[in-house]
Amino acid sequence: MKAPLSGRSAVAVVAAAGVVLSLGVGQSAIAVPEPGAGVVVGAGGQAVVPPVVSRSAVVARAESWARSGVAFGASGLRQGYRTDCSGYLSMAWQLNGSPTIDAFAAQGITQPITKAELKPGDALVYDAGGGAGHAVLFHRWEAADKSSYLGYEFTPSGVHQRVFPYPYYPGHGTFQPVRNVSVTDDPVSGPTAGAVWDRQRSAAGTWQATATRVDANQAIKAVSAAFLPNGTLHVQTLVNGDVWNRSRTVTGTWQASAVKIDDNGAIQQIASAALPDGTLHVQTVVNGDVWNRTRSATGTWGAATKIDDRGTVTRIASAGLSDGTLHVLALVNGEVWDRARSAAGTWGAAAKVTTSTADGVVTGLSAAALPQARLHLQTLVAGEVWDRGRKTDGTGTWNAAVKIDDNGGVRNISAAGLPDGTLHLQTTVVGEVWDRTRRTDGFWTHTTLVDGDGGIADTYAAGAPSGVLHVGTVA
Repeated sequence: MKAPLSGRSAVAVVAAAGVVLSLGVGQSAIAVPEPGAGVVVGAGGQAVVPPVVSRSAVVARAESWARSGVAFGASGLRQGYRTDCSGYLSMAWQLNGSPTIDAFAAQGITQPITKAELKPGDALVYDAGGGAGHAVLFHRWEAADKSSYLGYEFTPSGVHQRVFPYPYYPGHGTFQPVRNVSVTDDPVSGPTAGAVWDRQRSAAGTWQATATRVDANQAIKAVSAAFLPNGTLHVQTLVNGDVWNRSRTVTGTWQASAVKIDDNGAIQQIASAALPDGTLHVQTVVNGDVWNRTRSATGTWGAATKIDDRGTVTRIASAGLSDGTLHVLALVNGEVWDRARSAAGTWGAAAKVTTSTADGVVTGLSAAALPQARLHLQTLVAGEVWDRGRKTDGTGTWNAAVKIDDNGGVRNISAAGLPDGTLHLQTTVVGEVWDRTRRTDGFWTHTTLVDGDGGIADTYAAGAPSGVLHVGTVA
């Protein structure tokens, strides 16, 4: 397991029953670049053993320092890395130290490449001694003719993601493209099953150091979760086409054995949401149709009801609003449709939220409820994440989507709202989970690495009435 926050604890292992889961967008570009100011370069960089790291992971690590307020200083340290441009690049590359810029090539960490070979996670480096060196992490081409690119750099004014002219601003030295020899292309496919682990973030914002295993079954394919108003957490797992439910009490005790609530055997996707009346709703996808099953406030599970019979649904997400309505978001042919259940229990017609022509082809989605009956939808398009809110003016229309993570390698997303009005998005990048927060003023923060396991297949997010956030992983 990889640090940070990759710790696992089996102290509370629970046996299953029978068989028993970034982008600084909106950031203003700095008009005057400040390359190399105060950067210590030259001989003396310690020997570094470069570990293997994927391109999307490099970009995710680089983004985690953007807008984080980390202060520039060649004598400072953050997460064990020097807080200057070369230390920042070392952090993104996950090196075992912070060599100076002119030591990257000398220590065999980098090799020169051509402009045409540049990929996410490579760098543009001005390799010079005497404090004049500088480096920019390459993310992607911005212009079709490759005259400009999106990248990250650390200067005295902070870590910035912005568009650079290739290879860099004129008059600041000769920048050459280089590649860390240990950076690899992202794997074509990731893990598909595992056990379920749960990690908490306190209402004060502190993440639990180690995750707790709550279901040891290694055949879990997907997971969902929801908090009831009384503070109990319910986690659903998908195993061999069946759905199991396990609960956690307000005091933190996990149910000893999961309970099978759907033995269909052909279920492909699951989602869940709780309502203010204490009911829990679990949605399943079977042969492209969507079914809803309700657990009453007294704990009795009812029969499943088909709520979408189009036969073309591939993924679902759901959210229960404070006004008692339940929204089920369905992915159909790359587009998202929203179907609402009134507080009285009546299902309405599905309404299209996204179109492939305007929003791109959606491959994943998540949803979260915020106070005042607000609903947010996150969509995954070409490895990037977009967020849009549903208007509260009674029209049922949606605001325009805003890109909140442009990593390009995001494989999975989940989200949850908290009582304080903040929204937390979890993204899975090469088997690692990152958390990004939307503040009450609408500003999206930098990312935080929640779990660096590297083998995570699916996630859930659930916000407790107490303000505690639970993030679950299948690994």
